[in-house]
Amino acid sequence: MDETMTIEQANILLEETVGRLENEKLPLGESVALYTKACDLIAYCMEQLNDYKGRIEDANQRIAAFTEASNG
Repeated sequence: MDETMTIEQANILLEETVGRLENEKLPLGESVALYTKACDLIAYCMEQLNDYKGRIEDANQRIAAFTEASNG
């Protein structure tokens, strides 16, 4: 997986890949390869989302700590 790919780019590629699986009559080997690619893209997107979630949680904790220190 290209680690420089944005989550938006990965999502577009995932949509294209799923579209091919849904709309094209492909040989079994090609279908399996596309399915594997889709699974890899899903995993990449989930990793990115978890990273973003962690960054948001860290920011929220800093704000909460600052607010608590300011009030206490």
